[in-house]
Amino acid sequence: MNKYEKLFLKQARLGYSQFLNHYHRKSQEEDLRDRKHALNDEFVFSEENVKRLSHINTLLADKSKAAYEMAEKLEGYILPVMKDPDTFISDYEIEFKVCFFAEKKYSYITDLQGNPFFECEPIWFYKADRNETECKEHKNWLFNADHTEGIQEGHPLYSFQHSYLFHDLIYHTILSYQDIADIEDIWIEVVLTVQNFQEIPQR
Repeated sequence: MNKYEKLFLKQARLGYSQFLNHYHRKSQEEDLRDRKHALNDEFVFSEENVKRLSHINTLLADKSKAAYEMAEKLEGYILPVMKDPDTFISDYEIEFKVCFFAEKKYSYITDLQGNPFFECEPIWFYKADRNETECKEHKNWLFNADHTEGIQEGHPLYSFQHSYLFHDLIYHTILSYQDIADIEDIWIEVVLTVQNFQEIPQR
């Protein structure tokens, strides 16, 4: 196992956000990017691999849209409650956490049994306090636009329309094509946080 793979598995055990918060050094981030580029250079775009990536892309598109619509339902519940003058809720946040598992691939690592090898927190949601037209345009761009940008015509992955989250994994994370193809399970959390603010009058 080379140093790149050891570093990747270290972040997998810790959780990516924990790894960045507690152990992040620029050289480590560069090493993880080098690992990604090296694996991408070796990746074989066989018919089977392209079908696998296409299937994962479709699943990510469907589940991320469902998560967004769940967030809208939660917001629809919170907004009327906030109008009550006696409500506890001063404000709220809705966030997303996406976890990827590959327990068979990493069956030799006890810490990754039941735990993700990578997690991310995509920023998707536009709260209702924004312009309604802007919110609709943002949602349409997220889930209806083609995010195949950066892939040249003729490339094997140009054969299907990329979802926003699939594009995000390819270009904005440390995951290689092989890491994405190896995903066995996806876990998405929609996290609603209600907040209370109380100002204390000055004497």
